Amino acid sequence: MSNDVRNETLVEAPESAEGPLRHFRAGRRAVLQTLATGVGVAAFASRASAEHAHHVAAAAASTVDAATIADAALLFLDRHAFDTLASLSEQIVPGSLAVGAPGFLDRLLAVESTDTQKRFMQSLGAFEREAREAHGLSWKALTAEQSTALLTKISGQPDSDVSRQAFDRVKGAISETYYSTEAGMKELGWNGSVAFASPSVCANS
Repeated sequence: MSNDVRNETLVEAPESAEGPLRHFRAGRRAVLQTLATGVGVAAFASRASAEHAHHVAAAAASTVDAATIADAALLFLDRHAFDTLASLSEQIVPGSLAVGAPGFLDRLLAVESTDTQKRFMQSLGAFEREAREAHGLSWKALTAEQSTALLTKISGQPDSDVSRQAFDRVKGAISETYYSTEAGMKELGWNGSVAFASPSVCANS
């Protein structure tokens, strides 16, 4: 089933809602800037749709394997998109995979508005474009060295750069998800019973 068909049955979340995906709720100007990912987004969508169609066909043919079973657990993202998000999650915020951040974001996306879903996919497409232009590979196929170098390059671009905007949005969603978990809160200083104020808050009190 294509994303377009699945989106028709989704319950749309209010655009004013908070949460990790608020980073993808933007105005018309941001949407137009994101669309500038052009060929990269198209290539990502085409590859992702092709992979998803392959798994659907495999399931219809009663070919049950681990990938097909895993796909059935995804609510919005297809396997290619999920693997890309999982790779980015662990590279941007180590420990994100262990707490299930990619799966949590997939569940949130399933009840988000169509516009927010599109912006999220366009942001993943920006990373895909960067990987294909630099190495001729999908993002999830990059080596650790290649992805680290690209993330360093992207994060150093001006705020107006499309890929930098995608990086900021994805990083925001992943970080907010991770630091809302027990592991993330402990990393910030929570000891299981007391939440410590940040140094800046203490200094101003």
